[in-house]
Amino acid sequence: MHVRCCAHIVNLIVCAGLKDIDDSVVKIRNAVRFVRSSPSRQLVFNQCAERLKIGSKKSVCLDVATRWNSTYMMLDAAAKFDVVFMRLEETDPRYLSYFEVNSKGKQKNLGPPALEDWEKAKSFVKFLKLFYMVTLKFSGSLYVTSNSFFHELISMHTSISHLCRSEDVYVSKMATNMMVKYKKYWGDQDTQNFLLYVAVVLDPRFKLKYVRFCFGRLYDVEEADNFTIKVKDTLLRLFEHYMNVDENVEVVDSVVTSINENVNVDLMAVNDDMLDDLASEFIKHLEEEGGAQKKNEVERYLSDDCENPNNFKLDILGWWRCNATKYKILSKVAQHVLAIPVSTVVSEAAFSTGGRILDPFRSSLSPSTVQALVCCQNWLSLASIPINIGNYMDYIENSEIIESEFGESLKISTDYL
Repeated sequence: MHVRCCAHIVNLIVCAGLKDIDDSVVKIRNAVRFVRSSPSRQLVFNQCAERLKIGSKKSVCLDVATRWNSTYMMLDAAAKFDVVFMRLEETDPRYLSYFEVNSKGKQKNLGPPALEDWEKAKSFVKFLKLFYMVTLKFSGSLYVTSNSFFHELISMHTSISHLCRSEDVYVSKMATNMMVKYKKYWGDQDTQNFLLYVAVVLDPRFKLKYVRFCFGRLYDVEEADNFTIKVKDTLLRLFEHYMNVDENVEVVDSVVTSINENVNVDLMAVNDDMLDDLASEFIKHLEEEGGAQKKNEVERYLSDDCENPNNFKLDILGWWRCNATKYKILSKVAQHVLAIPVSTVVSEAAFSTGGRILDPFRSSLSPSTVQALVCCQNWLSLASIPINIGNYMDYIENSEIIESEFGESLKISTDYL
């Protein structure tokens, strides 16, 4: 019943592709860093954008090396201002001097980005946007996510396969690395959890027909049939398990209630042994009859017409709630399978206080400054312990080490206080 965090796997796939950052990305990052390094440079950049009548309201932002999604957002925002960056080469001498060769014959910073660099960046943005949106969908907590796994899986596989055949050597190499990581987690039947495929079968808009159709586009006929059979077998085994539980709990109770209500008063006078035998045979008959009906429940569901696949607003849980009387056991399977989240809470977002400090406007803070801010935030959050900064002045001189309430050793300079 263990399901891997799909958002984490997507992150691993993207990181495998971006392992060797292209020079074009580095050039654009340096250009953005130049603009973000001072208010005066930002002002000149904004004035140039106004003169060129750039319609985008976004502002350029610097990425964080450990977050690929920030690289996507940096490229997405900067690509809209490519004309502005190229105009800076003509109007702002400080921009070109930022990339000049120093006295030792080495270039200070790689750049500036040329037209082909911007074209490559725009292709990166289109590619990374897919994984960015997939991650957002997988990380949802207010809606069903397990049924969306298969759709996004198909989109990723198709996009990566297409880029593997790209004429651009770097893009092709990047896609190849991503495909290797993709197949490690989602390419082998033995390493996958088929509960996530069962989730899309339990979506009344698609069912098993859609799964077979998509597998047929990704694999050869034999492998697609094997995948489809295994998905159906997983659903049947789940259904049989729930059916056995339901029989043990509900069937006997309903039979006993039915017998108590419908037994003729005249039979009460019959010998107790005969009544027990008759009741036992009746219970066995009902179990056989009910079991046959329940075994056909999966087949009935799969053979019924699908809902409109274009109805993206369909409330899946609501649909199963309305059809619970028609699919008594299968609705319980759907209730539990569709409740599976395909991603866990990201630990950095849940526990990192640095996330509240390093917003897009403070992405250039030095590590020591961030460390000081985190420590101060830690102190101020301890409302039960009044903080008197004056009492610590003798201890923090010359960057002494202060033990925080949680036992963390943080080196703080008096300048930050």
